[in-house]
Amino acid sequence: MSHIRPRPLPHDCRRKSTMRRIATLSLAFLASVALTGTALPTANAATPNFRVGIQFADGGGNYGVGVERLTGPASFGGGGTPWAGDSDNYDPDGALVDLALTPSGVLAGKDFRIGAQARESYGADGPVLYTGWASEGGGVTDLVTDSDGYDPDQYRVFLEVRPWSAPYELTDFRLSIEVVDQGSSGSPAFTRWASQGGGKSAFALDPDGYDFDGVKIGLEVY
Repeated sequence: MSHIRPRPLPHDCRRKSTMRRIATLSLAFLASVALTGTALPTANAATPNFRVGIQFADGGGNYGVGVERLTGPASFGGGGTPWAGDSDNYDPDGALVDLALTPSGVLAGKDFRIGAQARESYGADGPVLYTGWASEGGGVTDLVTDSDGYDPDQYRVFLEVRPWSAPYELTDFRLSIEVVDQGSSGSPAFTRWASQGGGKSAFALDPDGYDFDGVKIGLEVY
């Protein structure tokens, strides 16, 4: 019995076919790795180093703006910010989040997630709540509020870092913040993507722009 060998593709066709396969790899198609035996990268090589900041104001950011508080750089483990509030540290009306890129290069081989905590001025702290890890697709925290769930005075954010172990690379990411009052949410405010330089979001407001009960922090990854 004769064996018919498939005719090899011309060099240009093989190259184009390979480029198409590479271009279509995504989290939804990791099963193709098992079928083809193709190894995917196991560390982030192009994620910029960054810090996370948070800031509050009265009157939708028009006055009473408090001091921005920033975590340490992700390359040094991130950590938590000092407590942040508006200028009088009492019932802020607007909140923003800051994706503050640092000039110290890329963050190779690191995974991260964002957390936040709220409190009343007399120290009634709520729990620290986190997004999912970047390697898990990020996501949005549950409502970050104080122990009684009513009009916290101050907040702080956290940047937690660990080694990257997922079998794919992070392409890009951005942060968001949403404020909630009596169960009603305002529109989320987003930073620019890291590839676009990051930076501060606009001030996020609840539907009436007054004395919100908590925030939700988001980590969107691509």
